Amino acid sequence: MQVEQLYANGRIAVMSTRLMGADKFNRMAESNTLSEAVKLLSESGYGNGVVLDAPNDYEIMLTAELDQALNVLKELCSNKWAVKYFLAKYDYLNAKVLMKSKYMRQDGLAYCYNEATVSPDKMQSAFVVDDYSLCSKNMAEACDRIDTEYANGNRSPSIVDITLDKAMFADMAYYAKKCKLRFKFVQQMFQYLADTTNLMSAYRVKKANLDKSVYLEMIVDGGKISRDTLSELFDSDQKAINLPYEYKQFYLLTSLDNANLLSAEIEQKASLYKILRDNADLMTIQPVLEYFFNKVNEIERIRKIFVAIKSGQDKDKIKELIKNV
Repeated sequence: MQVEQLYANGRIAVMSTRLMGADKFNRMAESNTLSEAVKLLSESGYGNGVVLDAPNDYEIMLTAELDQALNVLKELCSNKWAVKYFLAKYDYLNAKVLMKSKYMRQDGLAYCYNEATVSPDKMQSAFVVDDYSLCSKNMAEACDRIDTEYANGNRSPSIVDITLDKAMFADMAYYAKKCKLRFKFVQQMFQYLADTTNLMSAYRVKKANLDKSVYLEMIVDGGKISRDTLSELFDSDQKAINLPYEYKQFYLLTSLDNANLLSAEIEQKASLYKILRDNADLMTIQPVLEYFFNKVNEIERIRKIFVAIKSGQDKDKIKELIKNV
């Protein structure tokens, strides 16, 4: 198994040299139109050479590129639990799309990732008849709860998001734990993700003037910060003194941007990457996971460029925006 992983890491080292550098990002940011930026990316073979009918269809290209990255992760990471951990996000994104499209009586496949754990075609066919046997236990129970809420007249899309998010974190907690001591950094990444997600959720709920009960329902388990501490923090910012040291500064960041949590999200991503980098080991699965993390970040930066160009933002502002993604 170790020999196979070393071979896989050799392939990853070559693939890492093909990640986009600052020059390419800046050239895209200099584009005068969305069409120009999309063409620049398309000519480099992005999205496995997918052909778009119109520049506004760029999400098709980005989804295709991410599907390639998911496939690489599945092929080259020898630890199945680490694969499940990092794929969970995309299984649940698919589930959210397909649960919503089920009740809207629409086809949601165009918005799904094909290389997640469960085929979106099979998932959609099963979901329309309320069959969740293809899903994990947590996802199946979440979908059943959503069906019950919708049957009772509570048809808010947020019900789908909140319910499936909690199930996703439950699955990720299990997968991270199964990675065991050799890849303990996966569990460290999960704990940090859960804690910072809870801190950002507190800010979002308070900013929206929603009831505390909404926040308590949104809290995900598995982090270091206790539910009691989070509950007290919601009532008073002074309780931030009870937070573990590494989260005190992060909590201050949640309110720094007044509305969009940009600084907190940047810090969250940077800290997760630091955990991954601090555990660099060419003899393990770490290089594959780092490549996947960087590839996802690359795609997110490209999306921000496209959105900014489409909205007519200044080129210098776009360059500054993508520096911190």
